[in-house]
Amino acid sequence: MKKLLFLFFAISLTLSACGTASTQPAPPTQTGTPTITPTTTQTPTSTITPLPTIPAFTPTFDVSTIVTVTPAEKAECPKEDPSVVAKFAKPNSDGSFEQYSTSDILDYLNSGGTATQLRDSGIGEVVDLNGDGVNEVVYRGIIRFAYIILGCQNGEYQEFLHFIGDSGADLIDILDLNKDGTPEIILYNFVHYGFVEVYIFEWDGNKFNSLINMGKDLSTDDRVIDWASTTLPHQIIDINNDGLKEIIVEYDFSKICGGFLGICDGMPTRIETTILGWNGQNYVIQQRYYAPAQYRFQAIQDGDRQTNDGDYAKALSSYRAVISDNDLEWWSPEREEYERYTYMTQYDPTPVVSPTPIPDSAEYPSLAAYAYYRIMLLHLVQGQETEAASTYQTLKDTFGTTPYAAPYIEMATEFWEAYQSTQKMYDGCAAAIQYAVEHPEILIPLGSDYHGWQSHIYVPADVCPFR
Repeated sequence: MKKLLFLFFAISLTLSACGTASTQPAPPTQTGTPTITPTTTQTPTSTITPLPTIPAFTPTFDVSTIVTVTPAEKAECPKEDPSVVAKFAKPNSDGSFEQYSTSDILDYLNSGGTATQLRDSGIGEVVDLNGDGVNEVVYRGIIRFAYIILGCQNGEYQEFLHFIGDSGADLIDILDLNKDGTPEIILYNFVHYGFVEVYIFEWDGNKFNSLINMGKDLSTDDRVIDWASTTLPHQIIDINNDGLKEIIVEYDFSKICGGFLGICDGMPTRIETTILGWNGQNYVIQQRYYAPAQYRFQAIQDGDRQTNDGDYAKALSSYRAVISDNDLEWWSPEREEYERYTYMTQYDPTPVVSPTPIPDSAEYPSLAAYAYYRIMLLHLVQGQETEAASTYQTLKDTFGTTPYAAPYIEMATEFWEAYQSTQKMYDGCAAAIQYAVEHPEILIPLGSDYHGWQSHIYVPADVCPFR
């Protein structure tokens, strides 16, 4: 597939839920070969590299700060001559039309032809996209793989935008999404296998510039992803009633897995919903959420993502599910291999069969111990010192003799001691992250390459976001 994709809510955790070890449900029965070797307690590092400050979530944009774009000076265009008639704009005797190209339309307009005749002939939209009082022409290429915008510049009509789709392109709408007085043009790029990419373009004074910023493309050094992937349909609505429209795109993988594709390989995937909102410069990700977790590692990642979004009630609920929801399934490298082979049997009747895996005895204590640690952090960041201390004690009481949980208890201890010495979350996070740097194996059960392409790949900084 040409491009990988990128793309409510809750209950609070009571104090009794994080009380003594006797209140905790028994962990699911686990057997099999452990994948993490327990480590010994490390001597705290005396010097810790300062941590970068990161925002917890994107703040709501203040609509009152919107500045209306100054309209461009009225463009000088060729003098219109109503007697000039485009042959391709008039039907033949059999009702058909002559095929035309962009150069045909440009020749017609620069010879005095009118944009309104094109519109009345059904060739395209006629709308002022840069506020200069002169209409641009927006039309689909004769081959449905492109959308073109023509406008006046330096006394003649020119091509302002040539948008080429992979398997087709379509015009969604033309409207002023960000309320700056200049309309945006919203286009679909039909990729293939049931999904599309949404683009938003606005005139920046010189050219049509993309307004979507989904973040850095990890496959390149500097390219920014300027589209939002979705399986149809999408929504453009004002969610928070601030007068600005948000864009909601949903990625439902069940709609695109009808063939043997690299992205449909039997790995865990969930419906992914992304909300894009205006931040004053671009449409950026305001929130991303997923269908309910099927696997325990997914609930961990939900909790961490919800924490980063500032939704602590939902995060607590997700972490509690990791600890006590016995309906959550397990995952392991062996299961990854098995599920891949099982998926391939739909297309290859004689694949190499992978042996049926058994649950990894290390996964539950590893993820549950990490969940207790993250609950402790949430209590502290909300000023709930007593609850945090109780959760920390519960972690030690519940998993103190479990070797696979030992590294997470050690990380929690590193955080706890650093925090207690200064009462600063920054110092606690620095200690926890330093521990993860020195023990990268603790990140593997949380999210790594064997968890599937939709999984977050954990790095040391992910274990503590409060800085």
